[in-house]
Amino acid sequence: MVSTLVFQGSRGDVEPGIALAEELVRRGRPVRVAVPPNVVDDVRRRLAAAAPTAVVSACGPDTARTLASSTATREIKSRNPVRRLRAATALATEDGIRTRRDLLAVADGSDVVIGSNVGQEAALDVAERLGVPYVPVHLCPVRPTRAVSFPPLPGRVPGPVRLAGWHALDRALWRAARATEAAHRRDLGLPAASSSVARRLRRLGTTEIQAYDPALFPTLTGEWGARRPLVGFLRPTGGPAGLRPDLDAWLSAGPAPVYVGFGSMTVPDGPAVIEALLGELGRRGHRVLVAGGWSGLGAAGTDTAGRDPRRAAPDRVRWVDQVDHRTVLPRCAAVVHHGGAGTVAAGLRAGCPTLVCSIGADQPLWGARVTALGAGASMPVRAACGAALGRALDRVLHPDTRIRAAALARELVPPDVAVRAAADALERATDRRVPCPD
Repeated sequence: MVSTLVFQGSRGDVEPGIALAEELVRRGRPVRVAVPPNVVDDVRRRLAAAAPTAVVSACGPDTARTLASSTATREIKSRNPVRRLRAATALATEDGIRTRRDLLAVADGSDVVIGSNVGQEAALDVAERLGVPYVPVHLCPVRPTRAVSFPPLPGRVPGPVRLAGWHALDRALWRAARATEAAHRRDLGLPAASSSVARRLRRLGTTEIQAYDPALFPTLTGEWGARRPLVGFLRPTGGPAGLRPDLDAWLSAGPAPVYVGFGSMTVPDGPAVIEALLGELGRRGHRVLVAGGWSGLGAAGTDTAGRDPRRAAPDRVRWVDQVDHRTVLPRCAAVVHHGGAGTVAAGLRAGCPTLVCSIGADQPLWGARVTALGAGASMPVRAACGAALGRALDRVLHPDTRIRAAALARELVPPDVAVRAAADALERATDRRVPCPD
């Protein structure tokens, strides 16, 4: 059975696809992997050893460019809900026709299309065009549930209110995108869909794999049952990358630092945010490891006083481009990041107390879960300054938070168990060939 895996988005969105591709190849399955053009070389390199038969192809837009666009950096963070909705729709449908054409070429002759929640509309359309099953792999809760609100709401919110909010969001997103989606489907020779992806998959009885940990959402398994199995966070099973000797020496030269990194995200007013974090952590006597990520945060620029923060206190602050979280985070006292699912998983697996400074998308949801579980705190990145930032860091750095973070790490599904469970669920879901009509 030939499997096509399409994982769009940032590096953290793509990594679970790498893990699943590795496992399917180990099981003797032919695998094709469709990823954004800006990560193709990296994915090929990472699959070369563990899954050398996997064929990796470019599909869809360059996500580094998308995430740096004004739509992703400004519009989707607007306080105006209409502007946020329009921005979310624009990001979800960007280059929709090209993405579908790319994926159709990659998946032609496949027996199943497997895709993450980023770009799920394109994956379902192509599966329907080919007459093969589509199996989603969700990296966070994206279906109606009583367990959590999206976006997170303050205070104690009754389950039925949370559920109603999800249904309302699904309807709003569908109404905003359906004309565009109809044009995308028409290009594939498909009729316009009559409802959202979530409703169509529910009617089909499709298995939707939940690639995040049940310890963070303990009631979801009971609510959703076997059709939406929570398997745990997916991570490639290869060993962690080694450290450069100079970084290894710096980590060993003093107390465990606080890691600060925002991954693929462009941080609004990034130099000011870094200045605030370095100031608050410095006043508390902590060393800091800053990872620039895709946005090059810290690679250039000055603080509000016109100073280059990279030149300040080199014994206390270390600047790097990017690091392997599996290698570095276990040697850190805490982590501060944007709240992407992959970084959340890496920090929690390392037992690190976490401060989520969310920028958008699913990040506030992860921040709310980290806070609710007592493993850290969260706040919008635009609020990461002054007394509010100080209080959040005090909570994260409190000994009780470290104890809870360490306990939560022991509750998480091990990565090898999670990826096997995901592959098992996929195999059960594709025992019979089911076309994907609307």
